[in-house]
Amino acid sequence: MEEVKKKILEAFRIARESNEKPWELQDKLKKVFPSVVAVGDDLSFTVKLEKDVTVDEEKVLSLGAKKVKIYPFKNAYRFEKGFVAVEGKFLRISRDVDEKILREFLDALS
Repeated sequence: MEEVKKKILEAFRIARESNEKPWELQDKLKKVFPSVVAVGDDLSFTVKLEKDVTVDEEKVLSLGAKKVKIYPFKNAYRFEKGFVAVEGKFLRISRDVDEKILREFLDALS
């Protein structure tokens, strides 16, 4: 999982710096991390992992998150800036979330 976390963070940094169209960013992210399956209009990106993940919700809420639903994700967490959503094998990450919070969020996954 550590290698996957590194790839997610690398994709996140690319998304943060991007001013491209979603399809252009998706092509760029797939070259770095083939598990990227989609890029939204807001340039958030969705990653398909190899197995279902669970979230240590107590740890995530302690980061200042509010639990919300972001269709089609039933488990989404909104922070002061940005969000992260989890559903089964899928993880959607807003490029607006703070990188430190994203690192801690990824550590809360199992």
